[in-house]
Amino acid sequence: MPDKAFTITEKTALRAWLKMLGTTGQMRKQLQARLMDAHGISLARFDVLANLYRAPKGGMRLSDLSKKLMVSNGNVTQVVAPLVRDGFIIRRASKTDARVATAELSEKGLTVFEAMAADHAKWVTELLSGASTAEQETITDILGQIGPPESAPQLAPKSTTEQ
Repeated sequence: MPDKAFTITEKTALRAWLKMLGTTGQMRKQLQARLMDAHGISLARFDVLANLYRAPKGGMRLSDLSKKLMVSNGNVTQVVAPLVRDGFIIRRASKTDARVATAELSEKGLTVFEAMAADHAKWVTELLSGASTAEQETITDILGQIGPPESAPQLAPKSTTEQ
């Protein structure tokens, strides 16, 4: 499509979108590599542990976890299974509904996650060090103002198989 087909507003929005995509993609790659090097864990698994860390006592339903992560139930199951096997997560089937399962961090998972989270926070701080604290707050404010309203229909979440 010729460049003339876009208005100045559309060109500006597209440039902003591409910059956000590129920047977040590069940051995700860096965080993925650092987590793998330092802790032998993928960013997808770290995200699962982070959500369970913030969950109420007793953990959370796997279906709720998939919604939070914006991935399919099958994908959550795929990422959770090795975390259960490695003793980071306790998975429980519902006593009243065989279709429902919950997951929560084990003591081992809590200890390991807290170490990972400290490194993750340090790395994110390093990756954002090109912007001052005030500029980071401005970025946060701006990003909070854009995107679809929460009540708007969402695109189907993309299922990933990263583990």
